[in-house]
Amino acid sequence: MKIEKPRLYATLLILGTGILLFRAILRLSQGAIAVHVPWVFALLIIETLFDSACLLSAVWWWISNDQSKDQVPLRIASAAVILHGTRVWIFVLARIGPWKNFDIRPEQLADHARWWSWGWLVVAAVLATSTVIGVIFIWIIRRRTRKTAQ
Repeated sequence: MKIEKPRLYATLLILGTGILLFRAILRLSQGAIAVHVPWVFALLIIETLFDSACLLSAVWWWISNDQSKDQVPLRIASAAVILHGTRVWIFVLARIGPWKNFDIRPEQLADHARWWSWGWLVVAAVLATSTVIGVIFIWIIRRRTRKTAQ
């Protein structure tokens, strides 16, 4: 049984987007509105909307099974990954350096500090950086492939 490339790519995109959407919904259900300052909460909402749009467009791509319909899901996925990476880097930068805790409401600082450790902070920073680099790398490869095809 051979799986067509559009279905394989769409399935992988659905899986990845599902993970991002699950994490965003989990943050929202854990009371992110009460913990984060308004602009960080707004960034989380925007990321959730992009994740939802990406999931829907990836399902549409999977159903259509057409390689030419990959532009919309991949562009939305790129935006979602970059938004997620930005949000994670805001989290990382708010735990170190001169801008300590600029993303958390002051009354939530003590409670929020017990939920993270340095190990998880490093893991989050590495994963966020690698995913954004991955998006840029794939974008460059696709761009070169299109140029040589023309």
